[in-house]
Formats: sequence, structure tokens, C-alpha cells
Amino acid sequence: MTPLEPAILTIFGITGDLAQRKLLPALYHLAHDKLLPESFKIVGVSRRGTTVKDVLKLIEESVHSNGSSCDEVTLSWLEQALSIVDMDITKPDEYALLKREIDAIEDSLGVCLNRLFYLAIPSALFGAVVERLGSKDLNTGCQHGVAESRLLIEKPFGYDLESAQSLVKSLRGSFTEEQIYRIDHYLAKETVQNILTFRFENPLFSQSWDKDHISHIMITAAESIGIEGRVAFYEQMGALRDLIQSHLLQILALVTMDKPTEMEADAIHRAKEELLSSLVPPADDKMESETIRGQYETYKKEVSSSHSKTETYAAIKLTADNPKWHGVPMYIRTGKSLKEKVTEVTVVFKDADTPECTNYLTIRIQPNEGIVLNLRIKKPGFESKIENVQMDFCYSEKLGVSHPDAYERVLVDVLRGDKTLFATSNEVLACWRITEPILRAWQTDRQPLHIYKNATWGPEVSDKLLAEVSGEWLTEVLHVCSVHVTNVKGASDDNR
Repeated sequence: MTPLEPAILTIFGITGDLAQRKLLPALYHLAHDKLLPESFKIVGVSRRGTTVKDVLKLIEESVHSNGSSCDEVTLSWLEQALSIVDMDITKPDEYALLKREIDAIEDSLGVCLNRLFYLAIPSALFGAVVERLGSKDLNTGCQHGVAESRLLIEKPFGYDLESAQSLVKSLRGSFTEEQIYRIDHYLAKETVQNILTFRFENPLFSQSWDKDHISHIMITAAESIGIEGRVAFYEQMGALRDLIQSHLLQILALVTMDKPTEMEADAIHRAKEELLSSLVPPADDKMESETIRGQYETYKKEVSSSHSKTETYAAIKLTADNPKWHGVPMYIRTGKSLKEKVTEVTVVFKDADTPECTNYLTIRIQPNEGIVLNLRIKKPGFESKIENVQMDFCYSEKLGVSHPDAYERVLVDVLRGDKTLFATSNEVLACWRITEPILRAWQTDRQPLHIYKNATWGPEVSDKLLAEVSGEWLTEVLHVCSVHVTNVKGASDDNR
């Protein structure tokens, strides 16, 4: 990898949940693998009297919780790289303390550093913090020469279209669009990154990736856990906002966008924006049949609200108003407290002359990451029976190859200024435009909330969503990167 430019990473909320679970372990592993810049510093912002030793302890605990042990040399390096600014981020005057610390670090190193500001804090604070960074000239780069300031923010990017537009305007008051990195860690997952390469570098698929050869597309993001105590967050968000509006529409864009003019950030984003602008939500009179919302049985008890209508399960059908995908239904579902944890994309190939014959291509994002193609073959023997077999590529079988964590990739790409895996403001707003009509429909009493049992695949009615394609969600049928023979509809019943 090309050496990275010198940088200083400021983390707002360094003792918070996101930092502990994701950022600090990612920084540890990057430091251990010597992938950080030679001149690299970390500034933690906290108002709890936090010390460097406290943060190092958090790093050790986070790494240990994932079954690994910490290397003392790496911890010592991080200790030298780390400093803490004890400040109240709600008070504008205290940002002078942060500027003083960053300027002092640059002075001591005698080199200009790119300034990265990671807001690992509640999204309600984004606007005020960004404005105060701008008021102290922390948005303009190095004090002595040429360097960049970059802003990193996590979703949610607004609560609805109006609030998202307001947030975009607020951030642009201090940082340009080029400086803003909107993080979608799903896009940094290795299998997701492979979608474009797989589509465009394999003529077998690139020439048949359209409405003439594809029956429908399904995306599943299922979680076996419930809301895990995140009552306030989830009661406000719900499943549609939490995953479909952000992560899963981004994945759908990668699966269906046209080939960009070149494989670089700006061209890829233009292609994604064009695709997202063509997606059409269900019409008002189709909302009940083409969208499903559900809630697992124990949810109301967990949130101590017998009247809660927050959905923990969402399934929707979308179409695209463009020549390439006209008439191809695209199904997306997500939910909490489901039977298994799995995220995958399945593309169903068809033959107009023999509609009973289909091939399934599944891109498994987690777990058992890999790509699987389901094929129909003659079963060995004297009889002409058909069985389905799988051809698969499994990441776990690539021995000796590094598979960076999503947040490691996020940090490296920000350090090198590569915006390919980050969402643009146009993409964010397009995703809200797609989901806004569904959210409005779900706020009315005419749209039912289906209660489903914990540890199942959600409301049974969601299976009817695929009735028009005579399909099934397939999550249990296709054993990605685990077995090679499957029992898919239309195959012989005595497969082994």
C-alpha cells in the first residue's frame, strides 16, 4: 500500500460505545500491522477526566473481547501517539483548547498534518460541533502549510428527508462536500467491495446483468439479536430507517448501477446517484401489498410501551424507472430477533423460454462471506433427474490473505482521501426520497403492524411479497460456503 500522508485523528466521543467497539480496535490493528502513517497522532475529546491510560485500557478490553491479545510494542506506540483534550463540546469557547492541542502537536513534529475529525457522538450534536470547528478555523487544514481537514460522520444522516436536507446544509456551512466523509461501514465490507469487480470484470455476468436475463433481486439483512438495550435510539428509528434507508439501498445501488466511465470515486458516485434517482417506491394504493412491517413479540415489553408501533422488521418491493431494469422487482428485507444473523444479495437469473429454470447467484456479506452460484445439472445415474449444485468462492479459504475489518478500511480510506466507499449528500437525499412515502404510509392506521415470534424469519405475510415471481427468500435454502448441494424449488426432492 502506498505510504499514507501524515495525519492527526481527533475522535469526539473517544470513550463512547462506537469508539470502544469499532474505532479503537481498528486503530490497534492498523498500528500493529504498521499501516498507519509514520507521523500519526490521535487526539481524544472527552469531558470525563479521561486519561491516556484509560483509553489504552479500553483498547485492551476491546481487543481481548474479540478473542485476541494485545502486543505491548503496539500499545506503547499508541500511548506515544495519543493525547486527551478534556472539554465540553457544547461550549464554543472550549474549542480553542482543541485548536491549541492540534497546533502544538504540529509544532512538535515540524510537519503539516491532515486533520481528521471523527464525530463518534449522537447525530443531534453534529451541527453544533461542526459549526464550532469552523469558527476556530479547524476546518482549513494545517496552520503552517498545505494539508486538508476532513470530517467523518456516522449515520443516521437525518430522521427524514427534511432533516437530512437541513443536516446537509448545516455541514456545508463549515466543510465542503469534498471534505465530508459519510460513513457506511457496510460499503467497507470486503464482499460488498467485490460487487463491482465481480459484475464488470466477468463477461459471463456483465453481458447478462439486465431485465432480459434477471427475474428479480433479493437483499436480506437479518439479525438474531434484539435491540440490545438501545431503546431510545430504536424507538426513534425503526428497521426501515436503521438499515434499509442507509445500508441496503446503497448495496442495491452497487448491484444495479450502470458501469461507471472509470473505476474511481467520482464516476462511481455519479453512477450510483443516477440509479438511486430511478428507484420507485410502491404507489399509495400498493403500500399494504408491497411493504410489510412487523414487530417481534417481546419488543413492547423490552421498551416498556404497550402502544409502541415501531417496526423491528421491514420488507419492501421497489422497481426502477429505467430501460435496463424496467419490470424487474427488487425486494429488500431486514429485521431484529430473527432466526439467524445473515446479510446477503441474491440475483435470480431466468430464461424466457423455460421459466421453470432459474440460477441463483448469492453474494453473502456476513457470515461465511463468499459468492455462490447455484446451477442445475443432471443427477448421476440412469434416470434423468435434475439436482441443484453450488459453485462457490469462500473468503475463509483464501489462506494467508488479510481481510481488514470494515472500520480499518474506513480509516485507511479517509487517511488517503479516497471517497469511493462513503456516501455523498445526493445519495443520502435520494435514499430518503425513496423511503419517505413508505414512512408516511406506515404512520397511518391503515397499514398493519404484524407481530412475529422471536427467532423466526419474521411475519409469514412477508413471503407473499414474492408471490408474483413465484419465489422464496432462500436464506435457509442456500447454505453459502458450507455445503455444495441444495434443495431449491424445482429440483428433485431426493437431493443429498
